[in-house]
Amino acid sequence: MVAIKNQYVPRVNQIDVIALNTDITRLIRENILENLQAVFPNLSSKIQPELDLIVQTAIWIGSIGKCSSTFGQQLLVLSYDPERLTLSKLALHFCLTILPSYIKSIEERRLGANFNWLRNVIEWGESTVLTLSIFNFFRFLKTGRKPTLVDFLLGLDYISLRHNQRREIGYKYLTRELLWGGFMEILGLLLPLINFRKLQRQMNVLFKRRQKTDSIRSNFVGDIKPKVLPTTTCAYCDERPTLPHYMGCQHVYCYYCLAANICTDSKFCCVKCDKNESCDRFRML
Repeated sequence: MVAIKNQYVPRVNQIDVIALNTDITRLIRENILENLQAVFPNLSSKIQPELDLIVQTAIWIGSIGKCSSTFGQQLLVLSYDPERLTLSKLALHFCLTILPSYIKSIEERRLGANFNWLRNVIEWGESTVLTLSIFNFFRFLKTGRKPTLVDFLLGLDYISLRHNQRREIGYKYLTRELLWGGFMEILGLLLPLINFRKLQRQMNVLFKRRQKTDSIRSNFVGDIKPKVLPTTTCAYCDERPTLPHYMGCQHVYCYYCLAANICTDSKFCCVKCDKNESCDRFRML
């Protein structure tokens, strides 16, 4: 079946193509460079600009050079108009999209103080391209054609390979995302309000998971004051205790950890030995 081109391409699809191209290039580049750095850590850092050039060139050849469309365009069933994409424009497209980033990388990594004039030229060129891109974007919003500055300079238009079919809008994905987003907001609101220590204690009481040896041991050493050593940590937050306190057992707590838990749960037990003391029984060391 021969694909029939459609000259109408919605603006939002063309903007989506730019975002998809950026994300796809970033993912491929990061994966390849990460693997190379794991195998050749010293070599990859020295030839970073050349590696970026090779990766971007391979992506360009596999997409525009081979199929006359970027990977982002292929995902949205779009393409450049093959009648306007001549060999000379292909070469210019490569030079305008791939080589500037390579030159910028060389300038940042290898040029010394003797090449300040080249840095000034590159900065001036970047400022000029940015300004022209802004004007070109406003022109694109008005005309709906040639979303990037390179497309405008080369006269390249997007075409749709779907016959008389405009943008498809599916609400299943949007609904699923809205439901998931709402569910995450509810979790973010409710989870901080749940006292998991209290729930754990109640579950232990309900299913009788406490061992009698723990209670015997707690009663046995309840009157012995624990010692604070340089290596002592809070039994609750596992950090160096601030204003050390204890609650009748051999475990040390920060004052704020212990006071906050007792305020939220009057029957709070030691997280290490299940020792339970009343609010007026925890003492300062």
